[in-house]
Amino acid sequence: MKITEPKFWWNFKPSLQMRLISFPFGLILKILNFFRYKLLKETNLIKPVICVGNFVVGGQGKTPFVRYLRKLFQDFNYKTVVISSGYGGKLAYPKIITSSDSSNECGDEALLHARDGPTIVSKNRVDALKILKQNIFDLVILDDGFQNPSIHKNLNIIMVDASKGIGNNLLIPFGPMRESLNFALKRIDVIILINSVNKNHQSIDCILKSWKGLVINAEYETYINDDINDDINEDFIVFSGISNPEKLSYGLEKIGAKIDKHFIFPDHKNITEDNAKEIYEYSKSKKLRVITTEKDHIKLKGSKENSYRERLYLNSIIARVRIRLDNKILINFLRERKLIK
Repeated sequence: MKITEPKFWWNFKPSLQMRLISFPFGLILKILNFFRYKLLKETNLIKPVICVGNFVVGGQGKTPFVRYLRKLFQDFNYKTVVISSGYGGKLAYPKIITSSDSSNECGDEALLHARDGPTIVSKNRVDALKILKQNIFDLVILDDGFQNPSIHKNLNIIMVDASKGIGNNLLIPFGPMRESLNFALKRIDVIILINSVNKNHQSIDCILKSWKGLVINAEYETYINDDINDDINEDFIVFSGISNPEKLSYGLEKIGAKIDKHFIFPDHKNITEDNAKEIYEYSKSKKLRVITTEKDHIKLKGSKENSYRERLYLNSIIARVRIRLDNKILINFLRERKLIK
Protein backbone atom coordinates (compact mmCIF):
# COMPACT_ATOMS: atom_id res chain seq x y z
CA MET A 1 0.00 0.00 0.00
CA LYS A 2 1.37 3.40 -0.98
CA ILE A 3 1.35 6.00 1.78
CA THR A 4 0.92 9.72 1.16
CA GLU A 5 2.98 11.75 3.59
CA PRO A 6 1.02 14.62 5.22
CA LYS A 7 3.00 17.83 5.48
CA PHE A 8 2.43 18.06 9.24
CA TRP A 9 4.54 14.92 9.69
CA TRP A 10 7.63 16.97 8.99
CA ASN A 11 6.87 19.80 11.43
CA PHE A 12 9.47 19.45 14.14
CA LYS A 13 7.21 20.22 17.11
CA PRO A 14 3.74 18.65 17.01
CA SER A 15 0.95 20.46 18.84
CA LEU A 16 -0.01 19.42 22.36
CA GLN A 17 -3.35 18.19 21.01
CA MET A 18 -1.60 15.99 18.43
CA ARG A 19 0.69 14.52 21.08
CA LEU A 20 -2.23 13.73 23.39
CA ILE A 21 -4.26 12.11 20.62
CA SER A 22 -1.32 10.08 19.34
CA PHE A 23 -0.18 8.81 22.75
CA PRO A 24 -2.59 5.82 23.16
CA PHE A 25 -2.10 4.75 19.55
CA GLY A 26 1.66 5.00 19.92
CA LEU A 27 1.56 2.96 23.11
CA ILE A 28 -0.45 0.18 21.41
CA LEU A 29 1.98 0.14 18.46
CA LYS A 30 4.97 -0.08 20.80
CA ILE A 31 3.42 -3.04 22.61
CA LEU A 32 2.63 -4.79 19.33
CA ASN A 33 6.18 -4.24 18.08
CA PHE A 34 7.61 -5.59 21.33
CA PHE A 35 5.66 -8.86 21.09
CA ARG A 36 6.29 -9.07 17.34
CA TYR A 37 10.03 -9.18 17.94
CA LYS A 38 9.65 -11.58 20.84
CA LEU A 39 7.33 -14.07 19.16
CA LEU A 40 8.29 -14.04 15.47
CA LYS A 41 10.80 -16.74 14.59
CA GLU A 42 14.02 -15.30 13.17
CA THR A 43 15.61 -17.02 10.17
CA ASN A 44 19.41 -17.21 10.17
CA LEU A 45 21.53 -17.45 7.02
CA ILE A 46 24.98 -18.98 6.80
CA LYS A 47 26.13 -15.89 4.88
CA PRO A 48 26.03 -12.33 6.28
CA VAL A 49 22.95 -10.15 5.84
CA ILE A 50 23.26 -6.37 5.69
CA CYS A 51 20.09 -4.32 6.00
CA VAL A 52 19.85 -0.76 4.66
CA GLY A 53 16.80 0.77 6.28
CA ASN A 54 15.40 3.94 7.79
CA PHE A 55 13.42 5.22 10.75
CA VAL A 56 10.55 6.74 8.79
CA VAL A 57 8.08 6.09 6.01
CA GLY A 58 9.22 7.27 2.59
CA GLY A 59 12.49 7.67 0.78
CA GLN A 60 15.67 8.52 2.66
CA GLY A 61 18.24 7.49 0.07
CA LYS A 62 18.25 3.73 0.66
CA THR A 63 18.32 2.61 -2.97
CA PRO A 64 21.28 4.79 -4.10
CA PHE A 65 23.19 3.66 -1.03
CA VAL A 66 22.41 -0.03 -1.64
CA ARG A 67 23.78 0.38 -5.17
CA TYR A 68 26.87 2.12 -3.80
CA LEU A 69 27.34 -0.61 -1.18
CA ARG A 70 27.02 -3.42 -3.72
CA LYS A 71 29.67 -1.74 -5.90
CA LEU A 72 31.96 -1.41 -2.87
CA PHE A 73 31.70 -5.14 -2.13
CA GLN A 74 32.16 -5.99 -5.80
CA ASP A 75 35.42 -4.02 -5.74
CA PHE A 76 36.56 -6.44 -3.02
CA ASN A 77 35.41 -9.42 -5.16
CA TYR A 78 32.39 -10.24 -3.03
CA LYS A 79 29.29 -11.56 -4.76
CA THR A 80 26.14 -9.90 -3.47
CA VAL A 81 22.43 -10.42 -3.95
CA VAL A 82 19.89 -7.70 -3.19
CA ILE A 83 16.46 -8.50 -1.77
CA SER A 84 13.76 -5.91 -2.32
CA SER A 85 10.08 -5.87 -1.42
CA GLY A 86 9.35 -4.56 -4.92
CA TYR A 87 7.47 -1.59 -3.53
CA GLY A 88 4.87 -0.36 -6.02
CA GLY A 89 4.96 -3.64 -7.97
CA LYS A 90 2.27 -6.32 -8.25
CA LEU A 91 4.37 -9.46 -7.88
CA ALA A 92 2.83 -11.72 -5.24
CA TYR A 93 5.58 -14.35 -5.27
CA PRO A 94 9.38 -14.27 -4.98
CA LYS A 95 11.18 -13.80 -8.29
CA ILE A 96 14.69 -13.21 -9.60
CA ILE A 97 14.42 -10.00 -11.59
CA THR A 98 15.67 -9.80 -15.18
CA SER A 99 15.80 -7.09 -17.84
CA SER A 100 12.51 -8.36 -19.29
CA ASP A 101 10.56 -7.50 -16.12
CA SER A 102 8.54 -4.29 -15.84
CA SER A 103 8.23 -1.78 -13.02
CA ASN A 104 4.50 -2.54 -12.85
CA GLU A 105 5.36 -6.07 -11.77
CA CYS A 106 8.48 -5.69 -9.63
CA GLY A 107 8.71 -1.98 -8.79
CA ASP A 108 11.09 0.64 -10.14
CA GLU A 109 13.81 0.26 -7.50
CA ALA A 110 14.20 -3.49 -8.06
CA LEU A 111 14.83 -2.92 -11.77
CA LEU A 112 17.66 -0.53 -10.89
CA HIS A 113 19.20 -3.12 -8.58
CA ALA A 114 18.89 -5.78 -11.28
CA ARG A 115 21.08 -3.65 -13.52
CA ASP A 116 23.87 -4.01 -10.96
CA GLY A 117 23.58 -7.71 -10.16
CA PRO A 118 21.37 -10.53 -8.84
CA THR A 119 18.16 -9.13 -7.36
CA ILE A 120 15.15 -10.85 -5.83
CA VAL A 121 11.77 -9.27 -5.27
CA SER A 122 9.63 -10.78 -2.53
CA LYS A 123 6.92 -9.29 -0.36
CA ASN A 124 7.90 -11.93 2.19
CA ARG A 125 11.66 -11.76 2.63
CA VAL A 126 11.87 -15.25 4.13
CA ASP A 127 10.34 -16.63 0.91
CA ALA A 128 13.17 -14.95 -0.99
CA LEU A 129 15.65 -17.12 0.88
CA LYS A 130 14.26 -20.22 -0.85
CA ILE A 131 15.39 -18.78 -4.18
CA LEU A 132 18.74 -17.78 -2.71
CA LYS A 133 19.65 -21.44 -2.23
CA GLN A 134 19.87 -21.76 -6.00
CA ASN A 135 22.47 -18.99 -6.28
CA ILE A 136 26.08 -18.56 -5.27
CA PHE A 137 26.64 -15.42 -3.17
CA ASP A 138 28.85 -14.09 -0.40
CA LEU A 139 26.37 -11.82 1.30
CA VAL A 140 22.82 -10.47 1.12
CA ILE A 141 21.84 -6.81 1.10
CA LEU A 142 18.28 -5.96 2.11
CA ASP A 143 16.88 -2.80 0.55
CA ASP A 144 14.59 -1.87 3.45
CA GLY A 145 13.37 -4.40 6.01
CA PHE A 146 14.87 -2.91 9.18
CA GLN A 147 11.50 -3.17 10.94
CA ASN A 148 11.05 -6.79 9.75
CA PRO A 149 12.38 -9.23 12.39
CA SER A 150 11.92 -12.37 10.27
CA ILE A 151 15.56 -12.41 9.06
CA HIS A 152 18.62 -12.09 11.27
CA LYS A 153 20.76 -9.12 10.21
CA ASN A 154 24.49 -9.02 10.80
CA LEU A 155 24.53 -5.28 10.21
CA ASN A 156 21.84 -2.58 10.28
CA ILE A 157 22.67 0.59 8.36
CA ILE A 158 20.18 3.42 8.79
CA MET A 159 19.78 6.16 6.21
CA VAL A 160 18.75 9.62 7.44
CA ASP A 161 18.01 12.45 5.03
CA ALA A 162 19.29 15.54 6.84
CA SER A 163 16.56 17.73 5.30
CA LYS A 164 13.74 15.57 6.74
CA GLY A 165 15.22 13.78 9.74
CA ILE A 166 12.51 12.03 11.74
CA GLY A 167 9.96 14.81 11.30
CA ASN A 168 7.74 15.30 14.35
CA ASN A 169 9.01 12.01 15.86
CA LEU A 170 5.48 10.61 16.19
CA LEU A 171 4.43 7.14 15.11
CA ILE A 172 2.26 6.44 12.06
CA PRO A 173 -0.39 7.78 11.34
CA PHE A 174 0.37 10.90 13.38
CA GLY A 175 3.96 11.12 12.19
CA PRO A 176 6.41 9.39 9.86
CA MET A 177 8.05 7.09 12.44
CA ARG A 178 7.70 3.34 11.86
CA GLU A 179 8.62 2.65 15.49
CA SER A 180 9.88 4.65 18.45
CA LEU A 181 13.33 6.15 18.05
CA ASN A 182 14.66 4.61 21.27
CA PHE A 183 13.48 1.13 20.26
CA ALA A 184 15.10 1.47 16.82
CA LEU A 185 18.41 2.79 18.16
CA LYS A 186 18.92 -0.39 20.19
CA ARG A 187 19.24 -2.42 16.96
CA ILE A 188 21.26 -0.20 14.62
CA ASP A 189 24.99 -0.24 13.91
CA VAL A 190 25.67 2.91 11.92
CA ILE A 191 23.82 5.98 10.63
CA ILE A 192 24.48 7.41 7.17
CA LEU A 193 23.50 11.08 7.38
CA ILE A 194 22.85 12.39 3.88
CA ASN A 195 23.03 16.03 2.91
CA SER A 196 20.41 16.09 0.15
CA VAL A 197 19.43 19.76 -0.23
CA ASN A 198 22.00 21.45 2.01
CA LYS A 199 19.79 22.01 5.04
CA ASN A 200 19.27 20.22 8.35
CA HIS A 201 15.90 19.41 9.84
CA GLN A 202 15.64 20.34 13.51
CA SER A 203 15.10 16.69 14.46
CA ILE A 204 18.68 15.83 13.44
CA ASP A 205 19.89 17.20 16.79
CA CYS A 206 17.45 14.86 18.54
CA ILE A 207 18.87 11.85 16.68
CA LEU A 208 22.50 12.76 17.30
CA LYS A 209 21.92 13.39 21.01
CA SER A 210 20.29 9.97 21.37
CA TRP A 211 22.75 7.99 19.21
CA LYS A 212 26.33 7.67 20.43
CA GLY A 213 27.55 5.27 17.76
CA LEU A 214 29.12 5.84 14.35
CA VAL A 215 27.65 8.49 12.05
CA ILE A 216 29.04 8.78 8.51
CA ASN A 217 28.27 11.99 6.66
CA ALA A 218 27.42 11.65 2.99
CA GLU A 219 25.99 13.74 0.19
CA TYR A 220 24.21 13.29 -3.10
CA GLU A 221 25.92 14.22 -6.33
CA THR A 222 23.67 14.66 -9.36
CA TYR A 223 25.19 14.27 -12.80
CA ILE A 224 23.92 13.94 -16.36
CA ASN A 225 26.68 11.63 -17.53
CA ASP A 226 30.30 10.96 -16.74
CA ASP A 227 31.45 13.44 -19.37
CA ILE A 228 29.39 16.37 -18.10
CA ASN A 229 30.26 17.34 -14.56
CA ASP A 230 30.66 21.08 -15.02
CA ASP A 231 28.08 23.84 -15.39
CA ILE A 232 25.64 22.72 -18.09
CA ASN A 233 24.05 26.20 -18.28
CA GLU A 234 20.84 25.23 -20.07
CA ASP A 235 17.08 25.38 -19.53
CA PHE A 236 15.24 22.07 -19.08
CA ILE A 237 11.84 20.55 -18.44
CA VAL A 238 11.95 18.10 -15.51
CA PHE A 239 9.58 15.37 -14.39
CA SER A 240 9.86 13.07 -11.38
CA GLY A 241 7.89 10.77 -9.11
CA ILE A 242 10.21 10.47 -6.12
CA SER A 243 9.80 10.97 -2.38
CA ASN A 244 11.56 14.33 -2.29
CA PRO A 245 11.59 16.11 -5.68
CA GLU A 246 13.48 18.98 -4.08
CA LYS A 247 16.57 16.73 -4.12
CA LEU A 248 16.42 16.52 -7.91
CA SER A 249 15.80 20.24 -8.38
CA TYR A 250 18.62 21.12 -5.99
CA GLY A 251 21.03 18.66 -7.60
CA LEU A 252 20.33 19.87 -11.13
CA GLU A 253 20.57 23.54 -10.21
CA LYS A 254 23.84 22.84 -8.42
CA ILE A 255 25.40 21.70 -11.73
CA GLY A 256 23.96 24.69 -13.60
CA ALA A 257 20.66 23.46 -15.02
CA LYS A 258 17.85 26.00 -15.18
CA ILE A 259 14.46 24.40 -14.56
CA ASP A 260 11.68 25.91 -16.66
CA LYS A 261 9.07 23.60 -15.15
CA HIS A 262 9.14 20.56 -12.87
CA PHE A 263 6.28 18.08 -13.32
CA ILE A 264 5.99 16.42 -9.91
CA PHE A 265 4.17 13.13 -9.30
CA PRO A 266 3.74 11.01 -6.13
CA ASP A 267 6.59 8.67 -5.23
CA HIS A 268 6.60 5.44 -7.30
CA LYS A 269 3.64 6.66 -9.41
CA ASN A 270 3.57 5.24 -12.90
CA ILE A 271 3.60 7.90 -15.64
CA THR A 272 0.32 7.61 -17.57
CA GLU A 273 -0.07 8.29 -21.28
CA ASP A 274 -1.85 11.56 -20.44
CA ASN A 275 0.99 12.57 -18.11
CA ALA A 276 3.53 11.78 -20.82
CA LYS A 277 1.59 13.71 -23.44
CA GLU A 278 1.43 16.80 -21.24
CA ILE A 279 5.17 16.71 -20.51
CA TYR A 280 6.20 15.93 -24.08
CA GLU A 281 3.99 18.57 -25.73
CA TYR A 282 5.02 21.20 -23.20
CA SER A 283 8.69 20.48 -23.91
CA LYS A 284 8.07 20.78 -27.65
CA SER A 285 6.19 24.07 -27.25
CA LYS A 286 9.10 25.44 -25.24
CA LYS A 287 11.73 23.78 -27.46
CA LEU A 288 13.49 22.49 -24.36
CA ARG A 289 14.99 19.12 -23.51
CA VAL A 290 13.52 16.90 -20.80
CA ILE A 291 15.36 15.52 -17.77
CA THR A 292 14.15 12.84 -15.39
CA THR A 293 15.56 10.45 -12.81
CA GLU A 294 16.87 6.99 -13.59
CA LYS A 295 14.06 5.61 -11.43
CA ASP A 296 11.37 7.49 -13.39
CA HIS A 297 12.94 6.70 -16.74
CA ILE A 298 12.83 2.96 -16.07
CA LYS A 299 9.07 3.18 -15.44
CA LEU A 300 8.66 4.07 -19.13
CA LYS A 301 10.56 1.00 -20.31
CA GLY A 302 8.49 -1.22 -22.61
CA SER A 303 5.98 1.50 -23.49
CA LYS A 304 3.68 1.04 -26.47
CA GLU A 305 5.29 1.89 -29.81
CA ASN A 306 4.72 5.50 -30.93
CA SER A 307 3.04 6.37 -27.62
CA TYR A 308 3.91 9.53 -25.73
CA ARG A 309 5.38 7.33 -23.02
CA GLU A 310 7.77 5.83 -25.57
CA ARG A 311 8.67 9.31 -26.86
CA LEU A 312 9.56 10.38 -23.33
CA TYR A 313 11.55 7.18 -22.82
CA LEU A 314 13.56 7.73 -26.00
CA ASN A 315 14.07 11.48 -25.64
CA SER A 316 14.55 12.09 -21.92
CA ILE A 317 17.97 12.79 -20.46
CA ILE A 318 18.69 10.79 -17.30
CA ALA A 319 19.87 12.61 -14.19
CA ARG A 320 21.79 10.06 -12.12
CA VAL A 321 22.69 10.24 -8.45
CA ARG A 322 25.77 8.96 -6.69
CA ILE A 323 26.53 9.10 -3.01
CA ARG A 324 29.78 10.61 -1.84
CA LEU A 325 31.24 9.67 1.54
CA ASP A 326 34.54 8.80 3.17
CA ASN A 327 35.17 5.28 1.86
CA LYS A 328 37.96 4.64 4.35
CA ILE A 329 35.67 5.11 7.34
CA LEU A 330 33.06 2.74 5.96
CA ILE A 331 35.60 0.14 4.81
CA ASN A 332 37.34 0.15 8.19
CA PHE A 333 33.97 -0.24 9.90
CA LEU A 334 33.08 -3.21 7.66
CA ARG A 335 36.47 -4.76 8.41
CA GLU A 336 35.88 -4.37 12.15
CA ARG A 337 32.59 -6.23 11.66
CA LYS A 338 34.46 -8.90 9.65
CA LEU A 339 32.36 -8.27 6.53
CA ILE A 340 35.42 -7.34 4.44
CA LYS A 341 38.82 -8.98 4.73
